[in-house]
Amino acid sequence: MMPFSGELVHAAWLDWLRSAAPDVAAWLHEGNKRRLFTCSGLQFPLPQAKMLEVERNNVHWPLTPEKTYTIRITLLLGELFPLFYKALTDFKQTDGVGRSRPPFMRLGRQSLLLEEVLIENNDATGWTGFTSFAGMVESVLARKLGNAVPLKLEFASLTTFNRGNAKNRQYGNYSARLPLPYYVFPYLAKRWNELAPPELAQLVQTEAIEQYALDEGVIIADYDLKPHTAKFTTHWQQGFIGTCKYLLRGPDDPLTGETPLTLRQQMLLLGHLAFYCGVGYKTSMGMGRVRLI
Repeated sequence: MMPFSGELVHAAWLDWLRSAAPDVAAWLHEGNKRRLFTCSGLQFPLPQAKMLEVERNNVHWPLTPEKTYTIRITLLLGELFPLFYKALTDFKQTDGVGRSRPPFMRLGRQSLLLEEVLIENNDATGWTGFTSFAGMVESVLARKLGNAVPLKLEFASLTTFNRGNAKNRQYGNYSARLPLPYYVFPYLAKRWNELAPPELAQLVQTEAIEQYALDEGVIIADYDLKPHTAKFTTHWQQGFIGTCKYLLRGPDDPLTGETPLTLRQQMLLLGHLAFYCGVGYKTSMGMGRVRLI
């Protein structure tokens, strides 16, 4: 298989959902503009450095029956979980006349069976887990903040930001290949506003987050980033991978009636959200897989 398969997994997973749970597939399709899920590419059992090498060189890698391959799916609305669970349990059954269900997923000419689903918070990979919007708020409120608060993100899969000047279109859009604060945190603030329940959505103030980034209240303190490219089926995609450490600088703004969270608490909240919703371009096709370190 081609090493970067995010768009293939995206299509195959939605195709499985249409056959196993049409109501879930319809809901996700209707919510496409809000991107109610993220999807990774197929993860080969290779060391990370080797995986990145085969992606950059587009080395098609063999699949063997005795090995296990993984994909990572995040569901961004609580209502989706019981529907997804029902789809999984129904899929294990036969069709009523003795025939088995088709393979769980088809990627190109390869057929994959479902072996296990992991959702716990303490898995050794560090890439599984679950929480609630209220739970993330509580964890941030419980944290004591000093004068300068570090926030470190790992960009584990190809990441980029589709950017362009809204006032001057003559240069067109481009792929921004650095996680500048103004690219990362206003994006996450908008995702919070889209996804959080109404009573919690207003806790993050998007305009204030944008101004905080513009005013350099948040700065890059350290980084270990590398340019990276991967081959989609029709084109090469440029981006980056690595880690970036941000510094959230004070003083904290006084609390207002709109939100009990200071700007720095809002920024930490967005760092937690990034683990689930990803960052940047095509997060539903394997890009922008991020976690807070």
